Formats: sequence, structure tokens, C-alpha cells
Amino acid sequence: MKKKVVSATVTPLMEDGTLDRQGLCNLIDRGARHGLDGMFLFGSMGEWGGLSDALKQEGVELASSYVKNRFELLVGINATSLPLSLELMKRYKQYDFSAYVFMPPGNTSRLDPVKSVLTILDAADRPVYLYHCPPNNGINFSLKDFETMMRHPNLKGIKNSSSNMYLRRELLLLRENMGAKTLFFEGQEWAADEALIVGCDGMICGMGAVCSKLMRRLADCVDNGDIAGAVAAQNRMIEVFHGVYGSNIENCWNGQKYALVKMGLIATPYTTAQEMSSLTDAAKARIEKCLAEFENDLG
Repeated sequence: MKKKVVSATVTPLMEDGTLDRQGLCNLIDRGARHGLDGMFLFGSMGEWGGLSDALKQEGVELASSYVKNRFELLVGINATSLPLSLELMKRYKQYDFSAYVFMPPGNTSRLDPVKSVLTILDAADRPVYLYHCPPNNGINFSLKDFETMMRHPNLKGIKNSSSNMYLRRELLLLRENMGAKTLFFEGQEWAADEALIVGCDGMICGMGAVCSKLMRRLADCVDNGDIAGAVAAQNRMIEVFHGVYGSNIENCWNGQKYALVKMGLIATPYTTAQEMSSLTDAAKARIEKCLAEFENDLG
């Protein structure tokens, strides 16, 4: 099966915090041109926690009408509580997109996370992807937990952003032993080559808005058995990450957005997720140098 490439996209914003509608359309067009299999709205890179429900709904409505079946559209329903996620699901049912993405609320919640996932799966009117990200919500599922969730017919896939190679291999073996059809996607863009080579079905990565062309190249290399090519593409991606994000990830959101501004795709680097003061003149110069060096890889 062809390895899938999904962009966990940034949410382009104007300087007043409203949605950059043209920017979102530009990102969709670019992803389709580079052969993306999907785009994920309002995940961690999409600033879900810092955006109003009205803005998110505007984005879902726009993207749903603009994608026009060019690739799968995944919509995040992350929230600080299970009832709020269910409410988002209810609001979004009217729009034409492929699947929901759900991350159980953590830290401030004492809900059973497996029951929360099953509640979402039971209520869903379309497929659901589980966003497994212990660094974000502090939840570490056991293999028994995964087995329980993978038996539900509405669970289409798992975005594994745990950075845990052990878990990746255990899940692949679990799926084989169960005979399950759950798709596994690597969420850690620093390890996409390893994940796809050992059997994961694709990647859902937060650098996808900038690196969609490189991500597609990496996946195609794995499909064609070109392991050296996949590793080379992975290494190129890491160099881009260093140039755009900074060596200590000090410009994660605003760095990627600034790169997209310089590429003529979005209007502003404004983000609710990061202090804009961290986008210093030195950071801008570093990003511009990176874009020039990797122009052919980014396209």
C-alpha cells in the first residue's frame, strides 16, 4: 500500500488574529500540487488551544468547500474536556470532510482516557484518528488500551507522536496479531524514515506546510525500496527543521509561518502559540538562508 503523507498544517492568521482565508487556500493548493494524501486542521501545530471556536469553524467550512476531494481533510476536535470535544463534533457534522482527529484531554482531567476515546468513537458520524501525544496531555496508553480502542470500527488510524520506537514496533505487532485494519501514522518528523521503513502506513507531521515536497519524496522512496533515498530525504528535512525552527525549537510556530510568508503563501507570521518577540532579526536571517539553500527541496 502506498505510504500516505498528511500535513498537520499551521493555521494562517492575519495580524488581528482573524483567519487568513487566502493563505489557507494557498496551503491546500500547494499540498495538492505536491501530492499530499491529506491535511490535518487544528492539531498542535494548528494552535487549536489558542483559537476561538468561531475561527476554527470558519476554517473547517472554508477548507471543506475548497479541498474538493483533492485529498483527505482531517479536522481536530481537541478541547479541554470531553463534552467540549463532543460539541465541536456536533458543530462540524454539517461539513464535508474525511475524518475527525481526537486527543483525550489530560492534566486537568480525571476522566478515563480510554472511555473518552470510546465515547468519541461511538458518537462519530465518520472515521476518527486518535492523536497519541503523551508530551502534550501526559497520557500513556497500555498495549491493552490500544487493543481495546483498535477493535472499534470507527477508529481509522493512530497518529503516534510519542517519540517511542518501542511503542511503534509493539503496535505494528499488535495489529498483525489482531488482524486489525487500524492505520499507523508517525507524528514525529525527525523519525519518519524509520517509521515508514518498518511498516507504518504514513506520516502526519507538523512541518508539512513547508516540507510537503520533501515528505512526499521520503514516502515515495520507501514505496520504491530506495532506503538510502529515504534516509537522505529525512536528513534534508532535519536540516530544514534546524533552519526554520532553530536548534532548540525556539521558532516552531512563528518560524514556520515566517518561512511561509517569505514563500508567498500566507500573509503574516502571527501566532497565538508563541511570543512573537522570539522571531528576532537573527532568526529571520537564519530562516531566509535556509529557504535559499533548500529552494529546490521545498518547491
